[in-house]
Parts: sequence; structure tokens; C-alpha cells
Amino acid sequence: MQKVILYTKLNCLPCEEANRMLMEIAFEFPLEVDVIDITHAHNYELRAHYQDRIPVLAKADHAEELAWPFTLEQIVAYINE
Repeated sequence: MQKVILYTKLNCLPCEEANRMLMEIAFEFPLEVDVIDITHAHNYELRAHYQDRIPVLAKADHAEELAWPFTLEQIVAYINE
């Protein structure tokens, strides 16, 4: 099972779209999606790093990340790298 992290925040339309796309892909690929809200107080460093780029998709075992805007096809390619 592939584990991915979706960095997001509340009231973010692109974040909601990215999450919807991940749920759609999860029907075809076994995915474990960890959604992290960068606006929580304990995520100060994440907020500073990701604030202008979210949503961002990351794999735990991969240095490269996929920042918005991205398509369904780009997510699938990223997951299969």
C-alpha cells in the first residue's frame, strides 16, 4: 500500500479538489492518505514551508513533492514513481 501525505488547510478549494482526486484514485490504487492541516498551531514550521504552495502531495519515501496545480494523471504518475 502506498502512503501519501496531503498538506492542506481549512477553507481551501484547491485542497478540497486535491483530496477528492486522491479519493477517486484510491478506488484503483491501494492508498493510505495522511491529511495534514498546516494551519494548526503545532505545525508552524510546515505552515512557513508550504503556505504558498498548498495543496502539496508527498510520499514518505520520496524527496520530490507534487505541488498544486496538478491533475489526476499527474497524481497517478507521482504515486507510481
